[in-house]
Amino acid sequence: MKHRDVIVIGAGLAGLSAAAHLARQGQKVLVVEHHAVPGGFAHEFKRRGFRFEVALHALDGAGPGGWLYGMLQELGVADRLTMQRLDPLYTLRLPDFEVTAHADINDYRSELVELFPGEAGGIRSFLDSVVQVGRDISAYARDRAGGDRPDPGRMLERYPAMSIAFTQSWADFLAAHVTDDQLKAALSALWGYFGLPPSRMSAGLFAAALSSYHINGGYYPIGGSMALSRTLEAVIVENGGRVVYRNTVTGLDVVDGRISAVTTHRGNRYEGDVFISTAGPLDTIGFAGEEHFDDAFVAAMSSDQPALSNLVVYLGVKGDLAAEGWSHHEFFVDDGYDLEAGYRSVVDGDFARAGMVITNYTESDPGCAPDGHSSLVLMTLAPWDHADVWGTGGNLDGYSEHPGYLAVKEAAGEVLIRRASALIPGLADRIVVKEIATPLTNVRYGRQPFGSIYGREQTVENMFSNRRSPRTPIPNLFLAGAWIGGGGMSTAMGSGRTAAALAARAVDR
Repeated sequence: MKHRDVIVIGAGLAGLSAAAHLARQGQKVLVVEHHAVPGGFAHEFKRRGFRFEVALHALDGAGPGGWLYGMLQELGVADRLTMQRLDPLYTLRLPDFEVTAHADINDYRSELVELFPGEAGGIRSFLDSVVQVGRDISAYARDRAGGDRPDPGRMLERYPAMSIAFTQSWADFLAAHVTDDQLKAALSALWGYFGLPPSRMSAGLFAAALSSYHINGGYYPIGGSMALSRTLEAVIVENGGRVVYRNTVTGLDVVDGRISAVTTHRGNRYEGDVFISTAGPLDTIGFAGEEHFDDAFVAAMSSDQPALSNLVVYLGVKGDLAAEGWSHHEFFVDDGYDLEAGYRSVVDGDFARAGMVITNYTESDPGCAPDGHSSLVLMTLAPWDHADVWGTGGNLDGYSEHPGYLAVKEAAGEVLIRRASALIPGLADRIVVKEIATPLTNVRYGRQPFGSIYGREQTVENMFSNRRSPRTPIPNLFLAGAWIGGGGMSTAMGSGRTAAALAARAVDR
């Protein structure tokens, strides 16, 4: 393999985005990937004619004017993807009522006011504040892109809604506008997308997502997230780059304080000038050797708490559920209004009480199931250490055949199926394909520490100016991905773009 300008570790969306940006700029790029396909969590698998989406529910900001749309245009892929606009974005079922989250913010406001007329003023001020946070973030991004980086003292003056929201928890943000606990639960349906309860979740992050969904749209790519991953892969290859699969990185060679090459479990060694790692920071430190990093950096990365993982049940089902009346793309279920208790149910592995989401991908992506069938996915957040690390005792060698693991996995999956069957009559008797994924699955295929689906916990303390820097003490090694930029597929692509800009400058030196 010839010498490369930039070598990227990992072909998830962060790595693909970084590599595609660099390749389009004329850099010679190589991506080294553990799995057999690109995408990380943005990929699919097939069983008996069903195509199952691994993780994506909706891409925020993918409509014209949205921040993701701008990135897709930069990469030359916006016109190569067909995006299905989701409307409504989702439906939320709570014990006493359902809420339809219409894509149009005015329709959403009307739905909420009709349900909670006594909170009409608070609902309006809440949504106005959410929109203003989004506007401030857009202005901040534009200013930074233009080279204007105001000091902290001017941040509050120029971007007040954003600055305040990123110092608050979601619980505090809500309390400033509404008082009804049922309404607070209704406004927090997407808390599972961030992996933390309102008391700990960053209000800035949550408000930014809501604003993006309701102003610039929530979209799903026809062909699934793999269509996006494959398109990015094509951009890399078309511009002279290469992606090598089934190559698990085992080491980074360090010469005179700089990375010189990456090695893999196959014995391959690839040399380059600059390196971007989308692996977890601690894994990246391990590849090079802790002795090459200062103690403060290692301590900081070691202190990061991983966000929750998830339990997912993939079902191929007889019958067109939408034609039969189940027309929801995304259906959230919460059995109570105390979301703090709901979070504790997740941490305790009480999947009968934890919030869950039912996604009918046949609604948003026709063709993912055979005619007359539906592709259904059930998901809840889940802890790594459930039932003594899912029945394995922490030993992952051959875990997928371990009787203890199989028993725990099946029992947890059946809980979600029973809950879904109470909402979709006869569901259990119509299943023709079933696959269950656990936090251990995320480690096996995505190499994510503790199976985390969001990287580092997205708390108030970890957001905005306290996000981890993509820079490392090694001048030609940069980081990208959820542990650096935050969770979510749109965010992953943004993290990749940031790392690409740093890598390009490092190559030019």
